[in-house]
Amino acid sequence: MEIDTETVLKIARLSRIKINEGESADIQKDLNRIVEFVKKLGEIDIDGVDEFNFGKTNIEDMRKDSVTIYDNTDDILKNTKNKNQDFFTVPKIVE
Repeated sequence: MEIDTETVLKIARLSRIKINEGESADIQKDLNRIVEFVKKLGEIDIDGVDEFNFGKTNIEDMRKDSVTIYDNTDDILKNTKNKNQDFFTVPKIVE
């Protein structure tokens, strides 16, 4: 299937896009390249390739969640002078 200038202008009219003759030629080249690419995709042998199930997750494939408690607050806060109990303190920026 070859995209001609008339088809490009029809597509532009249907999509309510204003294009001039110079743009029409560039768009025609691009659309023809896209059509050729899709033809090449149609030539690919996909026998034996399973369909891609995006979004399906099996519980068996997921890792187990485990809770780990790290109480290293003292190590984190030992490098700052700006602290109050177990928290960092910062200057007030909103009034």
